[in-house]
Amino acid sequence: MKVSQKIKKSLLVIIILFNIYSCTEPYALQSNNYQNYLVVEATLTNGLKKQEVKLTRTYRLEENEPSIEENADVKVFGDDGSVFRFTQQGETYISIDEFEPLPNVAYRLEIETSNGRKYISTEQILPSVSNLESVVAVRKSNDLGTEGVEIQANSFDPNNNTNFYRYTFEETYKVIVPYWSPNNIRILEDNTIEFYLRDGETRTCYSSNKSNSIALENTSNYVEDRVSNFPIQFIPQSDYKIANRYSIIVYQYVHNATSFEFYKNLKNLSDDGSNLSQIQPGLIPSNIRCLQQPNEIVVGLFDIASVSSKRIFFNYEDLFPDSNPPGFLYECTGRTFNPSDFDPLNSNDGFYALKAYVRSNRLLFYRESAGLYLMVIPYCGDCTTFSSNIIPPFWQ
Repeated sequence: MKVSQKIKKSLLVIIILFNIYSCTEPYALQSNNYQNYLVVEATLTNGLKKQEVKLTRTYRLEENEPSIEENADVKVFGDDGSVFRFTQQGETYISIDEFEPLPNVAYRLEIETSNGRKYISTEQILPSVSNLESVVAVRKSNDLGTEGVEIQANSFDPNNNTNFYRYTFEETYKVIVPYWSPNNIRILEDNTIEFYLRDGETRTCYSSNKSNSIALENTSNYVEDRVSNFPIQFIPQSDYKIANRYSIIVYQYVHNATSFEFYKNLKNLSDDGSNLSQIQPGLIPSNIRCLQQPNEIVVGLFDIASVSSKRIFFNYEDLFPDSNPPGFLYECTGRTFNPSDFDPLNSNDGFYALKAYVRSNRLLFYRESAGLYLMVIPYCGDCTTFSSNIIPPFWQ
């Protein structure tokens, strides 16, 4: 049975939307019926700062990334007479001046693309601010019985004015390579081996990941406008991310009902288990339209949300004091070479094999024992091969 072209087109845009709003990797789908839609990512938040609007175009899913909408004229208008202009900086349009959406002021987004098309959003108002009260790390088992750490968020609005919450996070963890040496070796043109001190920090690094799912909570039907122990992230005990020191910052966004519905629809259509038979024709409605072509599809929305955040740190032994931390990210086995064995036929562990590995940067020096050199793959001896040695400014 053939699937209708309308459903195929709907699925394509749904996947693109989910990739945009949840930072996931693109699906390996071909898009034979590609349509070039404007994609708008525009969430203004409380706090005096330079606000951002991202404009791209939909792209075929066999392509690596969307194309940037270049040279657009972007403005935000408030019904109090305020006007805020944006200028393009790389992939994003940044407001020229810092500004903060004010309570009870209605704002609209206007975009004029380089081809003369004009787009306008519905008016949006800043929701009430409800600060994220706490973020906690709790040792527990998940539904599959896996032991680990659950990151939970707690919030409360005694005025019962917020109700519609969305959560994102960014996690950062310390990486310590197990086969590190301050020394490395190079092999000179005359086949002599020279030791030298490695430059910069290569033993300890810091890796970061952003959330890749949509986490929503609606308290409108609760007795209180309270979020209690809401699960943000689950990390198995066996995950190296928590082997040393781990930090997570959780962002709580308060949306209006319309924006919350947008994210709810996106989440429902993108959850695991969805298939073509469950997806209805049509797209997730946007609150942005083209003035010249009212029927033109625009992907995304203009949104104003109040946001607050909390960051926590913990060490592995804080939650698992009686067990050993998980093993390293990569399997690390050393390889021994005899640098004094110049037999050209010894291609396994003699000098010429060592030379080939060193000059191709496939192995690093770890230590010398009884005249033999123990070498390891770069991932196990130099954290900068996959992570950053720059200490984050927030790190404690």
